[in-house]
Amino acid sequence: MSKQEELQHKPMKLAEGLLLRADLLKKIEQLQNRIRPVLIVSDDKQPQEDPDKLLAQLRKAIQDLETLVVRINKTNNDTLVEGEGTLMEALAKRDALKMLSEKLRTIRYAAQINNSGETNLKTTIDIKKLQVEMDQTGRAFRELDSKIQELNWLTVLKA
Repeated sequence: MSKQEELQHKPMKLAEGLLLRADLLKKIEQLQNRIRPVLIVSDDKQPQEDPDKLLAQLRKAIQDLETLVVRINKTNNDTLVEGEGTLMEALAKRDALKMLSEKLRTIRYAAQINNSGETNLKTTIDIKKLQVEMDQTGRAFRELDSKIQELNWLTVLKA
């Protein structure tokens, strides 16, 4: 069985696949950084590393990443999260909650009136109401993120 086939069928939890994906992305970046300095050398010099071997390793790492991403996406599309739909939908909702939370925090900060001495300034939004929404959004994010993390460690990655 080739390494590619092994990666396609290796039993692992979703969380392991996500960690492996992060490692492959780092490896691809490192290989690209190792290739750059050996692409051009003086006529009388040899490169410190064989660029063809590095390119072969880069191609292999990208191929492995493709295989792994397909497995992760299949798993995310087939796995149900209680009350949220599929894992893919839950991930999109979690990302949206995180973005909303960050934007609300930025708006909250921008709406604060500095003591600059100007007395004719007023805030145009209800800060207390905004704070309640920020708290609710943060709580919803944390609860959903916990469900997702739990599933990542319990769900077997699809082949």
